[in-house]
Amino acid sequence: MDRTGIGSDEMVSPELAAQWTMVRALLGRAQATLPSPPLRHVQACAKLYEDFADYLEQNELELALDTLMELGHLTSPGGGFWRDLERAAEVMGLTDRVVALRQALPSAPLPPDGE
Repeated sequence: MDRTGIGSDEMVSPELAAQWTMVRALLGRAQATLPSPPLRHVQACAKLYEDFADYLEQNELELALDTLMELGHLTSPGGGFWRDLERAAEVMGLTDRVVALRQALPSAPLPPDGE
């Protein structure tokens, strides 16, 4: 497999490959901003992180997005996390997810002063 998550023998348009690259970058950036989970959710989050990695490896970007959404609800990340997921959903044309992500953004914790 190449870095897009598909085999090199499969034909993919340059536009689709660029979309996948953008979505992967947005999902990766969102994942990197997740705070540590509360103790009561450590095991659930560990499983979700594993699932997320598997979905990325298999180029199942919609499932990876859904998994990050679940992680976000368990860990209460800041607004940047939700904005990255919203943008990824927009790039993938997932209108229903965009709506849900826009609703999650107002309840995101604000960053500490100075950030």
